[in-house]
Parts: sequence; C-alpha cells; structure tokens
Amino acid sequence: MMSSRRVLYLTLFFLSRFDLIKSSTANCPVEADPATILSCVAIDAVGLVQATKGNIRVFCTMAERFMECVKTKTRGCVGEEFVRGSLSELIELSQKCCVNKDEKMSEECPFFSRPQCFSLNDTAKTPNGDEISIENLKIGEKVLAIDHNDQIISTEVVAILHYEKNLPALFYTFTTDSGHQLSLTPEHLVYIGNQKYIQARYIDSNEHQLFIAGRNGQLKSSRILSIDVQIKRGYATPITQHGTLLVNNVSSSCYASIYHHSIGHLAMAPLRWAHQAKQIFGLINTSETNENGIHWYPKALNNLVHTFVPFPGLFTSTSGKI
Repeated sequence: MMSSRRVLYLTLFFLSRFDLIKSSTANCPVEADPATILSCVAIDAVGLVQATKGNIRVFCTMAERFMECVKTKTRGCVGEEFVRGSLSELIELSQKCCVNKDEKMSEECPFFSRPQCFSLNDTAKTPNGDEISIENLKIGEKVLAIDHNDQIISTEVVAILHYEKNLPALFYTFTTDSGHQLSLTPEHLVYIGNQKYIQARYIDSNEHQLFIAGRNGQLKSSRILSIDVQIKRGYATPITQHGTLLVNNVSSSCYASIYHHSIGHLAMAPLRWAHQAKQIFGLINTSETNENGIHWYPKALNNLVHTFVPFPGLFTSTSGKI
C-alpha cells in the first residue's frame, strides 16, 4: 500500500502532465495558485508521524483534515473527481484504523499493535550465496546470521513466529551509504554494533550505523543515508538458532515487540530445543507451507506473561493478550 503522500505526489504529477487541473469555473483554487494544494501535505505528514508513535487519535484527526483540505482546494476543478478518487488509499486506511471508543481496531490497520518483523520482499542469503525471499523461507532452511562475536555464521530457521501474506504493516526502510536497504516494523530490533540492538523506531541516522556483510565475510559499519516510513503488505518473523539474520546483507535481530534481544532469545529457547529434537528423529518438514497467523508458542507465552507477571519494561507493543 502506498503512503497517502506518495499518492498525492503522483496525482499532482499526473494532473500537471496532462493539464487536467483546469478550471471548469472561475473558482478553481488550484488554477489560481497550484502550490496551494501542497499545504495539505503538511497535515498528512504530521498525522503519519504520530501514527508511527502509536497516537492513532491524532492520525485520524489529521487524515480527516487532510482529505477535507484536498477536496476544498480542488473544488470547481475539472480534475476534482480524479483527485478525490486518489484519496481512496487514505480513506481505506482511516476506516480500518479510526474507530469509536468502544470498537475494536481492525487487524488490517497497519498501526495495529501485534508482533511483526521483516517485509516479505526482502531476502536472506544461504551459505552457498543464494538469495531467498523472506516470504519463501522455510523451517530447516540454512541462512547467514551473526554470532555474539560479530562473526558471520551459518544458522538454521527453527520457526516462523508470525506470517501474513497480505496484511498491511508500517515499516521503517533504512538506506545506507553502501547502497543496502532494510525494512523493519517499528518495534523490531536491529543491530547497531557492540552487541547492542535497538528498535527500528529509535534509530537516529546521526547517531547510529547499521552493519552489513563485507566482501571478506566480516561485518562492517555503514552510515544511514535515509529513513523512510512506508506501508507495505506482507510480513514474516523467521527465528533462527542464533536469533539473528542477515536480511539484504544487513544484520538484524529476529525479535520484535521487546526491548532486549537477549531476553527475546532466551524466551525462544524451547523452540530451539524442540527443533533440535525433531532433527534427531528426522521430523523436520522443509516443504511445509507457511500459513497466515501467529505461532502458538509466542501467543501462549505473551498471554501467560500478561496474565500472571506483567512486565511493561520488557514488552512494548503487545499490551495485552493476543
């Protein structure tokens, strides 16, 4: 799903190229001053930023103002209906996320709090150098990751904690000066060096660097050139034996919705033990198809923690049972 700002920019480009913004009356505001419609973009930008921080109420208010602003600025213009049609993405987003006080937010809202992870379009790399999309990763697949000494090693996918083929999610897309890109949901942990991981939403391009796999098989730091907020469809949460994964050759944790990588890795230990037991008895099915939904283990663990021992300092997005 494209962000509403991108939809607006493409709309303006299309209209300007084909001269569709022409007054059918003498009262078309855009014809008098084409830049006037750009004042609406600031409203939308504020709303989207607030949504990334979990302030859905502000987003809903801003989205409503944005749509009303665009409608007002294009009223009386030949391209009025076309412009309104281009707002369909934002209208759909508002309908899924902006609910009344006693209503439950739709799970299709990209700002919905739930475990999320990597974009399905990004890729992992096998030890022999082949690339495989996150969408097609299977349990038992051997992929590259890093160990606690920052060495690139071969590890194995032991579980897919969450898989959604078509649901939208909000992603932070990082672009480095080495030309690498990595897309992560806001509360996913990313490696910043010195055995430290922080959530994607807290990455500061002036303060942090990402770490990529160099040609010599060693990690090297890479400066962050840009951080873009995008809405994409489809995501998956593969868990490896080492709890890390090189995605698009960028080092990342496998864990989200938690502040500490080490605690996430400890919590997933039973899944690693179960995988090892299956290997011993030859029960690993590498052809098993990924199904939409959350794996039973993290769901049960989350519900158990929030029922008996609430730890607000550990979990960040799952504020209750899932």
